Amino acid sequence: MNFSRATIRSSPYIGIFSSVTDEVALVPHSVLPQELRELERVMEVGAIKSKIGNCSLIGVLCKGTGKKFVVSNIAERGEIRELEKNGIEAMVLKTRSATGNLVVMNSQGGVASPILTEKDMDELKAFFGIKFARTPIGETDLPGAAITVTNKGFIVHPNITEKEFELLEKTFGVKGAPTSANYGDLFVGNSVIANSKGAMAGTLTSGAELSRIDDALRGD
Repeated sequence: MNFSRATIRSSPYIGIFSSVTDEVALVPHSVLPQELRELERVMEVGAIKSKIGNCSLIGVLCKGTGKKFVVSNIAERGEIRELEKNGIEAMVLKTRSATGNLVVMNSQGGVASPILTEKDMDELKAFFGIKFARTPIGETDLPGAAITVTNKGFIVHPNITEKEFELLEKTFGVKGAPTSANYGDLFVGNSVIANSKGAMAGTLTSGAELSRIDDALRGD
């Protein structure tokens, strides 16, 4: 598995600015050339420069698995069409804006924020074709910011309860570990991006954090 420290838009909070799956990476137009090359090398996928709601906070505004993404209700029609031209299937979550902070999934299952409605949940399940659990994580209603998950493993906000952790393992079908990143950031989804081929952590991430992240996401 490939692994590196990285930035996007010169920021160590790489999960705020990008969303990655086993098939594709969505990045802002303002990504630096060397950052883009490193992301494509580590993740072994092609990257699509995109924007949502004329904004570069891609990771905050969408989340996906494969080539399916749920996107914020601030997305403009032209932006959705551009994603579709690049082979992306996009579902707009009509009730919420910071969609990438509210959901997270791999190919086996997903976790959604308790603030989503039953209708939201039904639409997510139908679109992705996977089961979703609706639960807080570590006293936050932002599972997309609190978790980074792949088809091999996951990392999660260190304040997670034992019951919540067991639910994640059951839902995702993989093992994981609680950790921080970027030298103490508890919202690991903001600081670490990953797929089954590679992982990237923000440049502030300590050696001890890197070791825990690598062990959890490697899935060996």
